[in-house]
Amino acid sequence: MAEWSAAVAAAAFVALVAGLLVGLRMLLRRLGQAQASVEAMQADLHRLSTEIGAVLQPVEQTAKGVQRSLEAAGGLVQAVRQVSGTVERTSSAVERVATTLSASAVKHAERIAASRHLDEAAQWAELGLTAWQLWQSRSKAEGNHDSRPNG
Repeated sequence: MAEWSAAVAAAAFVALVAGLLVGLRMLLRRLGQAQASVEAMQADLHRLSTEIGAVLQPVEQTAKGVQRSLEAAGGLVQAVRQVSGTVERTSSAVERVATTLSASAVKHAERIAASRHLDEAAQWAELGLTAWQLWQSRSKAEGNHDSRPNG
């Protein structure tokens, strides 16, 4: 009976070792799969970082273009302010126009920054210049009416 107990114990030990080996092998396979997944994610992250870098370059160029547009609009506002100093009677009207144009330019520049439409900025600048010329021509017309003798 002792022989049978020893044989059963040996068989149980062999089964235990075999089970441990099978379990370790399955664990190694899962670790290999996890490592392959991590490497694939790392490759995806590298590819995404490259794509993000490629996308950021045009965004930076667009931002520089918007900055140039804002500087040009700032020059336009400065010219409007200089003209307002030379025209005594209409200085308050010029100030209102300059403020309106400045606010409009900033508002549209923000739209341009959000949607990257530089053509729209040029159109708004033309619109502002047209408005300024119309205002000037009306101002001159008013000045001509005021210079006539009352009679």
